[in-house]
Formats: sequence, C-alpha cells, structure tokens
Amino acid sequence: MNRTQLRGFVIVIAIALVGLIGIQIYWINNAFELEGDRIDRAATQALNEVVELLERHETLTKIRSHQQAKYLFFEEEGKEPTAFPPDDSLVQYVVKKNIQRVGDKIELKVEKEAGDQKEEKQFTHSVGDLPYSSDFEQDLELRLMTADSIDLELHHDNDPLAEDLTHIRERVENKKAFLGDIVKSLIEVNLDQPIDERIDPRILDSLMQIALKKHGLELTYLLGVFDQGGKMVLGSEDHEDQLRVSVSNAKLFPNDVIQLPYYLRIYFPNEYGYIFQSIWMMLLVSVILMIVLIWTSYSSVKTIFTQKKSSQIKNDFINNMTHELKTPISTISLACEALSDPEVGQMESVKNRYLGIINTENKRLGLLVEEVLQSAVLDKGDFKLKREDLEVNSLLQDVLDKFQIQVREKKGEVTFRASEDSLWVVADKNHLTNVIYNLLDNAAKYSRTKPRIDLRTEIIEDSLRVSVRDYGIGISAENLKKIFDRLYRVPTGNVHNVKGFGLGLSYVKIITERHGGRVYVESELGKGSTFFIELPLKQFEHGQSNKAA
Repeated sequence: MNRTQLRGFVIVIAIALVGLIGIQIYWINNAFELEGDRIDRAATQALNEVVELLERHETLTKIRSHQQAKYLFFEEEGKEPTAFPPDDSLVQYVVKKNIQRVGDKIELKVEKEAGDQKEEKQFTHSVGDLPYSSDFEQDLELRLMTADSIDLELHHDNDPLAEDLTHIRERVENKKAFLGDIVKSLIEVNLDQPIDERIDPRILDSLMQIALKKHGLELTYLLGVFDQGGKMVLGSEDHEDQLRVSVSNAKLFPNDVIQLPYYLRIYFPNEYGYIFQSIWMMLLVSVILMIVLIWTSYSSVKTIFTQKKSSQIKNDFINNMTHELKTPISTISLACEALSDPEVGQMESVKNRYLGIINTENKRLGLLVEEVLQSAVLDKGDFKLKREDLEVNSLLQDVLDKFQIQVREKKGEVTFRASEDSLWVVADKNHLTNVIYNLLDNAAKYSRTKPRIDLRTEIIEDSLRVSVRDYGIGISAENLKKIFDRLYRVPTGNVHNVKGFGLGLSYVKIITERHGGRVYVESELGKGSTFFIELPLKQFEHGQSNKAA
C-alpha cells in the first residue's frame, strides 16, 4: 500500500468514524430533548390541575364562610312544592283548577292564562294517611304565592303534612336567596386584594406534589407567581430568572370575571440530572459504542502505520546489512584476486599482508553474522545469564583499553572518572562487557571528526550508575523515544556514513533489564547525548559494605 492509498484509507475511516459519532451524539441529544419536552408537558398539565384545584378551593371557602350556609347543606326527607318557571311579575294571571282523587292519590290539573298565552300543568300528590272527607277537595287551594311563581299549598285543619310542606317551602325560599348571594359574591371582584392573599403556599405546595407525582415527576421543584409584566410577586428570589423563562406555566384563577392576570411557573433545578437518570442506560451504551469505534479505528490505523514502518525498518536493515557485508566481502575478493597474481605470490611480505587482510575481514564478517543471530536469540528471550561477582571499575578499564585504539584512529579521546570505591555487581561478564562496548561505539559513531567521550561510575542510593557521554550530533526528541527499538537507527540522511544494523541499543536495553536494571538517555540536538545504565549493587553480609569489599 503506497502513501496515497494509505492516506485515502485513513480519510475514509476518519469520515466514517466522525459520521457514526455524530449520529450517536444526535441520538443522545434527541433523547435529552424528548425527555425534557415530556417533563415540560407533564409539568404544564400538573400546573393546570393545581390552578383548577386552587380555584375550586377558593370557591368552596367562600361558600362555607357564608352566614346562611346551613340552609345550603341542610338535608331532610320530604318533597318540595312544585313551582312554575319564573314569569314576568307585571302580567295578570287567570288560574283554573281541576282536582280529582284516584285511589290514594290526588291529581291536580292547573291552567294558567295570561292574555293570549295559555299554560297547563298537572300535579300528583299521594294522600297516604291524610284524613279525607267530602269537603277535602275544597281545602286544596291554589294561590299566587309570589309575584313570579305559583305553588300548590295544602290546607287542612291540624294537618301535619301541610305544616311540613310549609317548612320545606320556607327553606327553598331561603336557599334561593342564599344561592343568589353566593353567586353574587363569586363574581364580585376586589381589585385591591393581593394575589398572595388568595394563595396559601402550604396548600399550593401540597397540591403541586400530588399533581407532579400523578404525572410521574418526582424531583425537586421551585414555584413562582408572576404578573403580566414578568415581575415575580411570590416565590424564590434566588431563582427568579430561571422561573421567569420557564416554559411550564399556567394562568391563576382563569375564571375571574375582571382581574389582573397572574401566572404560576415551575422550575426544576435538577432537571438535567433527572433526565440523565432516566436515560443513563442508553447513554452508557452509546458512550461504550463510541469508545469501541474510536479504539478500533485508532488501532486499525496504528497497526497499518506500524506495519508500514516495520516494513521500512526491515528494508533499511537489509540495506544496511547488505552494505556492511558487502565491504568485507569486496575486500576479501580483492585480496584473493591479488594473491592469484604470480608476481605477488613470489613476494612473501606482500602475500602475508593480503592474507592478514583476508583474515581480518573474515573475522569482521563473522562478527556481523553473529550479531544478527544474537539479536534473533535476544528477541525471543531464549538465553541464560552466567552471573558472577564483578568489580565494575576494573571491567570498564579493560573495555576502555581495547577501545582506545579505535578512538585514537579518529584522533579522539576517552576520559574515565571511576568511583573511588570498589563497586561490585552480580552480572554476566560477557554481556556486560558488550553493553559497555556498544555504548562507547555508539558514542564514537555519532560524534564529530574527533570524538570526545566521558565515561563515569558512581553510586546512586543502592544502585550503580554508569554514564557514557559524547559531544556529537545529539538526538531529537522525536527519535529519542525510539532509539531502544529493535532495528531502529537515528536518521543521518541519504549518506551511509554510520555503520551498524540498529541492534546495539536494543541489545543494551534487553541485557540491562535482564540484570534488574534500567537504561535511559538524555540528549540535546547538536550538543551530544548521555546514556545511563543503573544496576543493583551486590548485597554483602551485615557489617561488610560494598565499597570495602
């Protein structure tokens, strides 16, 4: 996959990922809005119910507070007189009656004439135990009781039924008058009465709790009463702004004939928390899906780039290995070609020199192959350490003596500042020697024409620290994180002037960590680098220190 294809693949994945995340966010936002709308509708319905109950409560309070309320709520068995519907009091009436007894009932037929209009009504009354005589019909009298109604009245000497009817008629008249007063008091308007005197906050709160619970809303709320201009006249001043803009509101006492309008508003301080509790399961699933999508997409893209980078590193390794192997092979080939010349074969000194070159290049070729094979073994972790007691200062001095020849060829110098005390560790001598040699070789390769290297040992708490410092080209922060990776080499351009396969520092890291230590580096581009190795010191018996061992 070339760079253009890779870029297109990443763009497609990014677009798909952004689209899916956008859809998830849209669904979550839509769920929040729908739940918020449901709360607003339920709250508005609850407010309307509370307003209706408040108005009913006020009406009932006025009725019960009336002085003659006993007549309105009085109940007694008996039949009330039957009356004609109200008529014009200025009209003169002509009333005719026709009374007839049928069994234990009396049928009364009444005709009322007023000019050209004629009205007829028929009444039936049960006689029961009422005494009956021949002149009983004469005792029934239909008379004009009031200016606008005609009632039937029974007259009989010492008749208890007649007395009951008289009392009932009186109560009816009282009730009619009383109801008229009540209706009048209900439609009367006191414009000077403040709205807070018409509302009992305790009753309002109780009704609101019941109404909200009925509609499935069990959350904290605040109430406020506002006039037509948006000024709050009753409620919490700390949340006046939130109450004013609340969409859930209802008009108070909507059936007032003449009255300034007031509005009851409600605000839920923890509405978002309540909505979150309502849809947390869907929200959790959506978040998990988004995380999975992001992680999967990131892992896919990262894997692609890692594979591409690994492929590039492998190609660089093959190129470097080819170049490193080609040099000794070419040298050996030239030496063999020279030895095939009969004249050279006769010159013993020249022949020995060419044979020496062949031997040296052959050893070099063997070391290169061994380094590659050793890297494969280390990468699998299939190796064992031959641990022994080692005095580090002496070991470093031996390595330095052999390395001085390579540095002098480049007209450089190596300075060794050893700790004054003996430093003992338990380590594999061969591997530890190679670690120090690789660090020194790395410092020399990436130094300028005349390498200058500082080697130092010191004690840091219970550990030994070996530092190798060079004053070469340095390492950028981007490359600093990767220098211990296998096959990684710090880029030096297209010119292959630094030998190696990119295995040295990887080897240093593996061996150091297998000894229970750590390796790290400090570097500044253009000013050089310092590599640090920390290893645990050998622990001696009580009373004997590492320094004096």
